[in-house]
Formats: sequence, C-alpha cells, structure tokens
Amino acid sequence: MAHCPPELLDDLGDVLAEVRGWAGIREDKPGVFYVRGQPFLHFHLLKGGRRRGDIKGRQGWVSLNLPRPISATRRHALRRELRTHYREKWGGA
Repeated sequence: MAHCPPELLDDLGDVLAEVRGWAGIREDKPGVFYVRGQPFLHFHLLKGGRRRGDIKGRQGWVSLNLPRPISATRRHALRRELRTHYREKWGGA
C-alpha cells in the first residue's frame, strides 16, 4: 500500500506542524513520523484516491479515514487521536 504523496497532505499542515513540535518526534520523510525511533504516524493513499492516516499507540495501529480537503470535525478527531496515542505511549503533548 502506497504512502500518501506529500502534496496531498497540504490541508493537514497545521496538524503536522503541531506534531513536529512534540518532544522526540522525527520526520524521516514528509508525512512519516517516528517517536524515539518507533513508528508513530504515516498516511496512505487508497483506491479511489481516498486518504487514510495510521497512528500507532500502545495497543497497535489506529486508522482514520481523512477525506481531502479535511473537515473541521475530522481535523479535530485527528488531533485528538494523535494527542491521545502520543500521551499513552510516550507521555507529553
């Protein structure tokens, strides 16, 4: 399954900027994030042009459908999931 091209993440710029500011975050490729060397967040482009974000927490991966452009409701849900899984696994945020 292909990672989502960076140009299709442009509507998530504010969310990704926030994540980049968290302690221990490293972005090896645009849109592919690690925390202290462990996978944390990446995005896939699915059939039909659908976009999905995968977030890794203590219990494994959580997938979120992220339509483009993202709605305010989906943006809020993405932020909430990111903060929750970052805190539960690594503390902070």
